[in-house]
Amino acid sequence: MPEGEDLFGIYRNMVLYDFQKEFHSGFFVSYYRNFTIPSTARTLAARGEMKHRPMKRSYDTAIVIHEIITGGFDSDRGQAMVDLLRRVHTGVPGTSEDFMYVLMTLLVLPLRWIEKHGWHKLTPLEESAAVAFYAELGRRMGLADPAPETLAAAGRLLDEDEDRKLASSPEGKMLLESTVEAIKIRLPKPLQPMTVRVLALMMDKPQVTIALGLKRSPKLLQLIFNAVVRARALRARMQPLPTNPAFVPGKIAVSVYPSGYTLDQIGPPQS
Repeated sequence: MPEGEDLFGIYRNMVLYDFQKEFHSGFFVSYYRNFTIPSTARTLAARGEMKHRPMKRSYDTAIVIHEIITGGFDSDRGQAMVDLLRRVHTGVPGTSEDFMYVLMTLLVLPLRWIEKHGWHKLTPLEESAAVAFYAELGRRMGLADPAPETLAAAGRLLDEDEDRKLASSPEGKMLLESTVEAIKIRLPKPLQPMTVRVLALMMDKPQVTIALGLKRSPKLLQLIFNAVVRARALRARMQPLPTNPAFVPGKIAVSVYPSGYTLDQIGPPQS
């Protein structure tokens, strides 16, 4: 179990080593959650990146957050990615509440995935580490309001926002259709023809599935999915923790960046 006072370091180890597969899944849930808030979906659709370069946008989103987690806020690479976030959000329509919601999806949803499907329950120190990281990210991005100070408060903020705003929209459905390939290529080949079904199974609230324009999964299929994920967690509990990190800066080799990437390739082109 993690110890010490370096909260950012604890969160780094959680993402890169302790809960590799869980965060991989949880961040996907976070990514698609933004399509379920009509105002956010309209903003994302208007930007055009997800429609015209969906694969690059998907990988860039993951790269930015992992670069900051891995290098830290004060590293050259971490600072460059925070600067990129500030630049791409300058002039973007939206309220402080909208931006805070997006931040809370990154904090809350992966941790909820771990609580339900992880190989061990989160400790209070692990929760505090995640909360501290996103509070600092919000501060460095210049959000008008401070982030919640506890995971419980962050969860309430996210849930209350969704209770008011969660709904289907033409833009949200378009974004889902444009980006579903991004999750398809990450699935094992036998599951790729069922990508949309798998995505629906990953959602933690029925109303989220409906807002995405997906069909709700039959209860039996949901039980089978949960059992398979739980079995994976039980296997992980019996094995040593990974010694290789889930992410190495610049080294990702995917279709968009087959030979890796440099930081100036990340994000939309500067106008």
